This record gives sequence, structure tokens and C-alpha cells, in this order.
Amino acid sequence: MKIRFPAVTLLALSALFMPPISRADDSPGFWRSFVNFFLPHPEQRKILLKKETQYYQVTVEEDSGGARHLVFNPMKGSQGIWNPAVPDEIISNYCKYSTLFFTFIKTPPKRVLFIGLGVGMVPRFVRAYFPETVIDIVEIDKDIPEIAAKYFGYIKDDRTNIIIKDGRDFINRTKNKYDIIFIDAYNAKAIPFQLTTQEFYRKVRGALAPNGIATANIANLGREKFIASELKTITSVFPHTAVYVCPHKSNYVPFSSVDLPLDSINYEKRAEEVDKVLHLSYKMQDMLETKMTAKELRKMTESAGILTDDYAPVETME
Repeated sequence: MKIRFPAVTLLALSALFMPPISRADDSPGFWRSFVNFFLPHPEQRKILLKKETQYYQVTVEEDSGGARHLVFNPMKGSQGIWNPAVPDEIISNYCKYSTLFFTFIKTPPKRVLFIGLGVGMVPRFVRAYFPETVIDIVEIDKDIPEIAAKYFGYIKDDRTNIIIKDGRDFINRTKNKYDIIFIDAYNAKAIPFQLTTQEFYRKVRGALAPNGIATANIANLGREKFIASELKTITSVFPHTAVYVCPHKSNYVPFSSVDLPLDSINYEKRAEEVDKVLHLSYKMQDMLETKMTAKELRKMTESAGILTDDYAPVETME
């Protein structure tokens, strides 16, 4: 799907990357926030597809508002959400927060990596605003790209590569350098352990270009020890990490870098500039305000262990 913007919007967008970064909507209801994640459905949904793939029992479900949900069963919840009536609107909180990268970057990204496709909402966002960016998407399940295209309107273009491979295997072998790496990979229960460890994040760090950023989706499944350990693992690898918290603490979204002081610079002015240009249904400024303080992050992680390839019991940690 090709998105067209008025010339004035494109001019304003290009202007965002001319000055240096400064030192620097209504919230969804309780149940609407919860339905974005791995929690029981509060309503009956129409089943558009039921399929057993190599890795998942997949259903595509349509809710009463017409939005479609990608669900990996047997755990009821949404791995991605898309509304055909407003195809470019980002609905899930995690996807909204992942677009905070716009506030941090100084120049348009040349190459980005997604580990996990889902319904393709964030790749769609990146393509809309950065038509020249090369996008690599690593997806372990060969059926997901077809489902994303048929039921969620995601169409890859000639500057997008979809690689069917385990994300850890890809990151271990890639020679590419990425300006942004997005990590959003879940099975029906948890993040696959090999994508949670210190060794994995060292490989992610090695795959970043200068001033590159890595970000991840850590859904809150009621496993506070895992969240704390995952955040401690990430901060043990990257010199700079800022952690943002979605409404109702549904997701924790860390942004990490080797070179950019994400944890110490104030980005409010830049967020204000981005909000004026993009005119999204949500505001970068509001999301920036949810950043965990250094004291909060330290308190949360001080007694947590670091996850390693030898010890990462992600499905059993409480």
C-alpha cells in the first residue's frame, strides 16, 4: 500500500532532519488497552481465518468495531491489530510507542531491521515516512507474511526484504549495519528465550550502525521478574537505555544505543516538532512523559538476574 502526503507535509517532514536534535488523544479505556495484549478477549469476535502453521495455531479475528486481530493460540490475545476502515492508523499501544524512534533520530534511517513481522504496522509506518529506507524483516513463520498481506493489508515493496529465518540465527550471521533494530517476536506464551539473552543483545549491538538504536517490545504478562531481568539484561549491554511504559503498564518499551545518550538527553522540543509535522492520533510528547526515571529502573532491576544463553527460563519466570 502506497501512502501519499501533501507537498506541505513532505516539506515539513524533511525540515525535521535539518536542525540538530534538541537536548531533549485520549487514552484508551481499560479493556481496550488490555485487548491489545495477551489477555482474555472481553467480547465475541468473528473468525476470518483459522490455520495451524509450522509454529502457531493462528486465528484472524474481527472485533465489533471492525478491527482485525492476529492471534496466536491457545493463549487468547492480539499479536497485532489493524482496522481496514483506517488502514494507516496505529491502534496497539506498543506500536505507538515504537514510533518514538522518530524523536531520537537525526537523519532518515538508511536501513532498518524488524525481528518479527506481525501484521506489519510499524514497517508500514517506516515506509510511509521514509520511502528510500531499506527494510529487512525477519520472520520465523513462512505463513505470516501471506496472512499479513491477505488479512491486514501489508504489502511489501521492492525496498523491503522478508527473510524467513529465526531472528537469533539472522542476527548471529548478518553483516549489515542498521540504523534501527525493532524486536517484537512472541510465541503464544512468551518471547522465545534466544531473543532475550545477553548474548543476543551483544549481537544486536554489533549490528547497529553508528548512532543506531535498538528497541524491543516487552509485554507485561504479569511476570514482573522476567520484565526486570530482561531490562537488566539490556542495560548490561548498552551504555544508554531509556525505558517507556505503556498505559496500565501493559508493555515496557526500551530504546537502547551505544552512541546516543537516550537516558540523559531531554527530547521534548524534538517531540513537539515531530507532533506538529506528523499529525498522528497520538502524541510523541505524551509518550516521552512515561519514561522511567533512573531511580525507578534501578529499583526495579537491582535484585534481578541477567538472562544468558545458559539460563533464560522466560516461560516459567513469575
